Amino acid sequence: MAFHVLEKLMFLEDGYRREFVIDGIPLLLLQEDGRPQLIRNQCPHRGQSLTRGVVSNGAIRCPGHGWSFSLADGQCRLPGPGPCLTRYALVYQGNTIGVDL
Repeated sequence: MAFHVLEKLMFLEDGYRREFVIDGIPLLLLQEDGRPQLIRNQCPHRGQSLTRGVVSNGAIRCPGHGWSFSLADGQCRLPGPGPCLTRYALVYQGNTIGVDL
């Protein structure tokens, strides 16, 4: 595994979103309710990008088909049990945030 810097902490604020591709993996770094999250930028239902997904009540809704996934654990909330959203653990290093992949 290698550490990849994603962003300086000073730039993170609620509503922040930025796409990355690391080792061929599409990623989305976002922050809501003061908590940064790193998810696979691909809906597990049909593979659509989640960059323009609506975030509310701790979940992100796919702009393509409306499926909703918990940002806390990746579980499918709507329409019900289904494939989970892939989440990645963030690593804080100095004044940056990143991921080990």
